[in-house]
Amino acid sequence: MIISVSKEELITLLLKDIKAWENVGGGPNLRAFEFDPKTINRQLLEECGFYKNREAWIAGVQIRKIRQYIQELEETQVHP
Repeated sequence: MIISVSKEELITLLLKDIKAWENVGGGPNLRAFEFDPKTINRQLLEECGFYKNREAWIAGVQIRKIRQYIQELEETQVHP
């Protein structure tokens, strides 16, 4: 199934999603990043705030992903 939606509507929806993530865990940890739990340095996670508020960490990662996706959308040429 293919669903058609305008680029502007999609970006608007994604911006609303960012606003929702901003209210999770007392606010996002914008220093958050994705990591491999098998290889990550636990001290680095402690310094970056992972263990203090995991919800804020998840929100920060999600916001970062959404912003990257919005940037990719804005750089993509849309042909009618």
